[in-house]
Amino acid sequence: MTTVVKAKAEVVAPRSIRRQGIKPGDRVEFKASSGTITITALEPGYTPTKAETGAIRKGESEIARGEFVALGDLLHDLDNRRRKVGAKTARKNPR
Repeated sequence: MTTVVKAKAEVVAPRSIRRQGIKPGDRVEFKASSGTITITALEPGYTPTKAETGAIRKGESEIARGEFVALGDLLHDLDNRRRKVGAKTARKNPR
């Protein structure tokens, strides 16, 4: 099978190859060695959004500064809050 490299270095996969499961947005890897180019479909991976990337960077910088809560402390605080919310309160107007 042959195809043409477009002006913007785009390569169009032949229809018979696309039928094998390659869809728009799929990632492929190109490897070149001694006159041979191999194209391999990559497993789909997760790419974080800009907001998620920003949150990750913020969290990493806070950890680097020592600003973090240990998991045990976090779970303890969450459990205490849950118990306070779930506690029954006395009625203001008894029946």
